[in-house]
Amino acid sequence: MDTKYQKKHESDMTSKEKRELERQKLSSMTGKEKAEYILTYYKMHIAVLVGAVALIIGIVMWIDSFQNETVLYAAVINGGEMDSRMMEHFQAYRGDDNRRHKYVLDTSVASLSQDGSGQMDYANRMKIVTLVGANTADLFICPESIYQEYSKEENFLVPAEQLLGAEFTAAHADICEKDAVRVENSEMLERYGYQSSGPAYLIVFQYSGQQEAAADFVKFLLEE
Repeated sequence: MDTKYQKKHESDMTSKEKRELERQKLSSMTGKEKAEYILTYYKMHIAVLVGAVALIIGIVMWIDSFQNETVLYAAVINGGEMDSRMMEHFQAYRGDDNRRHKYVLDTSVASLSQDGSGQMDYANRMKIVTLVGANTADLFICPESIYQEYSKEENFLVPAEQLLGAEFTAAHADICEKDAVRVENSEMLERYGYQSSGPAYLIVFQYSGQQEAAADFVKFLLEE
């Protein structure tokens, strides 16, 4: 390719002349040659552009997340195989179509045995301490040993009658404890993958500001 720009050294060209030379180079290439040329000579520019776009998207998503509100955070001990879509079902059950409302199912904590008789390892113990200490979890579905641990603390759990009302607790006296509800026989939990070989207690913490949603969750789990 012979052009008037090739007769000049590139360092002597103006920006306009350099752009014209590049245009002429590209116009004489096949599609494959163009792609190889661009990747060879402009890969750093492309990488910077892709990085900038990814950063902008990340910042936008980060800012957007501040507008979300967690309506209910449910932690299920030994619920590792559960399907998180249960919370989508629960949101629909409540008639809540606000996309900013988040219903969280945390199944990241496990004890050594389903009935809670074994000793929990340090990592899982710290997860529980963090979820409660930071007032993150509104409720637990847990083995008896964990329920008993928190039930011993005065005014730490919401009494079942306060949460669900006297009429509900009287109608479900067989599963309502003083400050917990037995849910190991919940068909809804089983449908979404929960497996229990022993008692499972649903407990709600007094610090939770989502007790109405927690009460709805209990009723949702007990529906047949």
